[in-house]
Amino acid sequence: MVLVDEYDKPILDQIGDPGKASANREVLRGFYGILKSMDPFLQFTMFTGVSKFGKTSIFSGLDNLHDITLTEEYSNICGIGIEELSTFFGEHIKDASKAKALKDISDLGNEILAWCDGYSWDGETRVINPFSPLSFFKQKRFSSFWFASGSPKFLIDLIEDRLASYLDMENIEISEWSLDVVRLENIPIASLMFQTGYLTIGQVRYDLAEPTYLLRIPNYEVQIAFNMHMLAMLTKSGEEAANKSQIGLQRAFESGDLDKALAVLKSLFASIPYQIHIGQEAYCHSIFYAVLKITGFDIQADVSTARGRVDAILDMEEYVYIIELKYEDCPAGASGETKQKLDSKVLAEGIAKIKKKGYHTKYTGSGKKIILASFAFLGRDNIDMAYEEL
Repeated sequence: MVLVDEYDKPILDQIGDPGKASANREVLRGFYGILKSMDPFLQFTMFTGVSKFGKTSIFSGLDNLHDITLTEEYSNICGIGIEELSTFFGEHIKDASKAKALKDISDLGNEILAWCDGYSWDGETRVINPFSPLSFFKQKRFSSFWFASGSPKFLIDLIEDRLASYLDMENIEISEWSLDVVRLENIPIASLMFQTGYLTIGQVRYDLAEPTYLLRIPNYEVQIAFNMHMLAMLTKSGEEAANKSQIGLQRAFESGDLDKALAVLKSLFASIPYQIHIGQEAYCHSIFYAVLKITGFDIQADVSTARGRVDAILDMEEYVYIIELKYEDCPAGASGETKQKLDSKVLAEGIAKIKKKGYHTKYTGSGKKIILASFAFLGRDNIDMAYEEL
């Protein structure tokens, strides 16, 4: 019997250096190839890892393995079932609810699911990551326990080179073939994020020749921690500064204080080193999106409507923010007056577009305060905002 855990670690550790990763792949291929000649003596062999490198010739000499990742029969073996949470952890939930002074333990159960649930390999069966709820029961507080247990640096480094892909991290539709493909030279970010647990299968569709999978972020723990890392990477401000920005933004948006939110944004953009700042709209959108995502609120980016696409919608308990982001190249050496005129023009265009397209009408009558907000990016740290409450 042969059991191998994290068979892909030597490759992932060098994923930023394709040469070293390829060299490690060759060593592993030689090692696993020996098992092929020992087949008559092996009753059971199992490999586990966070990614699929089978198609990069690691197992070219061991071609009788069966990949069970997406097999329905095994869809619930790696995690705690939802029904098992109350059955086997009922007493722990009661103890934790007392510590949190909750009268209804179902509230805590739902909160545990929001933080830890959501992993699925068939779009129907969902399981809970055991590490996170066990850590919660021990510490009586929620945190990014699983995410903090392993560094996602290799993912962050890959996304840094392909920022546009970060904006499409939700509701990704991908084929089964694409989920399997991992090429060291050009790794598809969506498939790697699925394989490593940062995306999960939300739905399986069978309307094409082969199944297609709708991927999504599994839970709140992954969402908040991953976006915190992304914000630290995009602004080069460090995770401590990113956390401070998170708290400031939460309070600003909860109270409807957009002037305070603007001050936080200006500070973040000012922290971007000159040598890495990219004067492109997609880059500004990526940072802004990361900033809003780390607040933990319901943020949607590039929302399609009947009359167009709005850049972002932040739906909260008391407020709904309809946000338009505008990037405009500012001439080098432009005077303060020129910048101010361009700034005013861009901001006005943003508000006018929201009104003209009627992006806000969906929320009329919701009982929430609707705020139309236009953000203008004219350069590295030249950010301004105009807003209007309906």
